[in-house]
Amino acid sequence: MRNTAVAYMRSSKDISDVSIDAQRRALHDLAAARNLAILDEYADAVESGKDADRPAFQRLLADLKSPDRAFDWILVLDTSRIARRRLLAMVFERDCAARKVRIVYRNLPDTDPATEMIVRSVFQAFDEYHSLISKAKGLAGMAENVRQGWRAGGRAPRGYRLEHVATGAIRGGEPVRKSRLVIDEDTAPQVCAYLRLRAEGIPRGTVIARLRSPWPATSTHAMDWQALTYAGHTVWNMHAEREGGSTAEGEKRRPRADWLVQRDTHPALITDEQAEAILAQMEAGAAGRRNRATPLLLSGLVLAPDGRVWHSDGCGAYRLGKGRKIAVQRLEAAVLAKLQADLSSDEAVGHVMQALQADQGGRVDGRSVAALERRIAGLTQRIGRTVDLAAQIDDPAPVLRQVANLEASRAALVDELAAMHARLHQQQHAAVVTPADVRLALDALFADIRDRAAQHAPDVRMALTEVLERVELDPATLACRLHYAVRTGDKVASRKVSEQTPVRWTGQVFDLGPRRRRAA
Repeated sequence: MRNTAVAYMRSSKDISDVSIDAQRRALHDLAAARNLAILDEYADAVESGKDADRPAFQRLLADLKSPDRAFDWILVLDTSRIARRRLLAMVFERDCAARKVRIVYRNLPDTDPATEMIVRSVFQAFDEYHSLISKAKGLAGMAENVRQGWRAGGRAPRGYRLEHVATGAIRGGEPVRKSRLVIDEDTAPQVCAYLRLRAEGIPRGTVIARLRSPWPATSTHAMDWQALTYAGHTVWNMHAEREGGSTAEGEKRRPRADWLVQRDTHPALITDEQAEAILAQMEAGAAGRRNRATPLLLSGLVLAPDGRVWHSDGCGAYRLGKGRKIAVQRLEAAVLAKLQADLSSDEAVGHVMQALQADQGGRVDGRSVAALERRIAGLTQRIGRTVDLAAQIDDPAPVLRQVANLEASRAALVDELAAMHARLHQQQHAAVVTPADVRLALDALFADIRDRAAQHAPDVRMALTEVLERVELDPATLACRLHYAVRTGDKVASRKVSEQTPVRWTGQVFDLGPRRRRAA
């Protein structure tokens, strides 16, 4: 092996965590002791070790897999710097071993290979244990803050602003402050008007139109769910935990019984009765969506060559108009079997790899991002000056309308900037993805569909549409062909479903297998 190395460093949000500078000194001492030359450093400051979505770590992965790699050693302070999830650490070590790159942990003792494997595994298990314990303590602290009437974090909902209060405690040399909600005089009247109309049962779109509100419907949907907050109560533990891009059991919110509600913590904009009326509408709508289960796995996806749709006949079969029928079990079993075979094929991997490589394109760069950020900063300053002007004149209404227009322009630019950042992130992931990564992602997509189908999950059809555009079924011959539309982008690289442009291809014609005979 060459005596060339790189150093990887990571610090978390934990104030007791070891600093990047301290790690750098320790790793340079380690390199000198082992007669290694450090060619490059990778540092992730204030980054969690729960996942691999860290800029420097992603750059390290890309350089590790590069054919021009110039290092054979990776120096790290301890196992927790790489990850606080054992699986992630094991995958990284596997990738290094496959490329004959040696990882040296500064704080692990030098032993024989067998003992080293055991010691490393124990340390990695404790890293994950520490992460889980820290999470539990953090959640307990948030719950206690709520019980004392403080905010548990996050921005103030529309109609309020945060008031920060010094507690008298000192942490890390800095005063500890907590926050509570106070009324925002500028936005509270319109929020109050919106909520009172919603409490009367008036549809959201009608209320927005009546008030000529500039708010997007998605944000007012969130306001409805925060009805108890607008009634003067602090609500915590409402949202289900997210991990891996999804929520437990597909539900975004926990049951009401799990919510922690501390009453009368801040000024109210509506009454408890109005809040409960709004929540009743939201819960009824959510229940309706859950109960609106798709009757057939392939409902709406099965089409004849001429575009006509095969529908459920209500008796366990797909039917085309008043003509040909085919049993649900026969069609769905054949399609799932073909889907599994196709997604695990080299052809599917090749299609996705080709799309990912073509998708990098360099269409977004740092200069365009910086230019857009400057435009947003300029608009922000202009809005501030315009607001100051409104405060100095007798009739501020025309000026405030101009502020609203400027805010709308800035919001559009912020959305554009977010899309640019997402594109850059996608390009970074696409640059390091391998055929093995794609194959694992496609296997995971099918496993998700199979598991949801087995559990008769109501969102199984949505999962199917992430890989299938349509199922073409000829009524004359019952010849079947799958038309694929598999989502690509950075989330395929991390084995999640993406909202990016789909990769399309058409599968081979296949038959539906033998017809099932009825029992005598």
